[in-house]
Amino acid sequence: MDALNPFRITWNRHSRTQWDGMLDACKRPSLTQTSTYALALHDVHGQKADFGLIRFRDQPIGMVVAHGKPVFGRAGSQTIYRGPAWIHDEIPGEMQKLALGLLRKRYRLRNGRPVTFHPELADTREHRSQLAAAGFKRVAEGYRTIWVDLGRSRDELRADMHQNWRNALVQGERSDLAVVEDTDGTRIDWLAERHGAHMEVGGYRGASRDLITALHCHANDTSGLRLLVAEHAGEPVAGILLATHGAAATYLVGWTGERGRDLRATHVLLWHAVGLLQDAGKAWFDLGGISDEAPGVMRFKRGLGGAETTLVGGYV
Repeated sequence: MDALNPFRITWNRHSRTQWDGMLDACKRPSLTQTSTYALALHDVHGQKADFGLIRFRDQPIGMVVAHGKPVFGRAGSQTIYRGPAWIHDEIPGEMQKLALGLLRKRYRLRNGRPVTFHPELADTREHRSQLAAAGFKRVAEGYRTIWVDLGRSRDELRADMHQNWRNALVQGERSDLAVVEDTDGTRIDWLAERHGAHMEVGGYRGASRDLITALHCHANDTSGLRLLVAEHAGEPVAGILLATHGAAATYLVGWTGERGRDLRATHVLLWHAVGLLQDAGKAWFDLGGISDEAPGVMRFKRGLGGAETTLVGGYV
């Protein structure tokens, strides 16, 4: 233990209720740092999660989850994806460097238990320098997404839309669509099946059917799923699945059929989701990632508006 470092990380000493209570205090937590996601990964991939509470002079200021699959009964390689989450706000750079150094030290000293670290930090020169100073080496590009600030008014958010996206939304609003929230999860299998078929045809990766089912199984008040379905003449033509996690939410899965595309159903569903999340008191909406490999999806998500963000990347 470094007596000169005012930070400490305590591991696996908190109940799920305590963890979720602290996560609720975080400004913009990611889904992957929730207890629900950890339990789902255990069900689907057999991964075990380590939960670390970061303290500064004995005061909790951040939290981090490391996932890994045991190998022959012992801890194998670990992944920290989109953490830590900071309670209340991100800490200053020099302090953050000390906290990151503790993470590096934990895994460097555990032979056979390396870590791949994808921090929830914007890709800036300062953050790259902090990670390098803590002993990490960059090995992968960072996650790219668009964050919608749900603290803004509906009029402001609508004004930020690209003109063609707003026009499509107006068309959808005039097309006699009914938006239904599936509150009991009866249509999750319906959406997951269509989403899986769409991934096969499109050749891209997303949440698997098994993961979606496990997330639904382990949902609670802090992190769970909300499913919206667009119907026309009583028939479902599109659906989107949102993952909520503390003060934030993520667009996890979407599907639309040919009739739904003609009616601009996904535009209507996403705009409805914005209002639903605002009513639930959520502050941020992650549109679920963008990539040059899926330019059509990227254009669609950019059309809604919001702030594009690239994270600092993957490190070992």
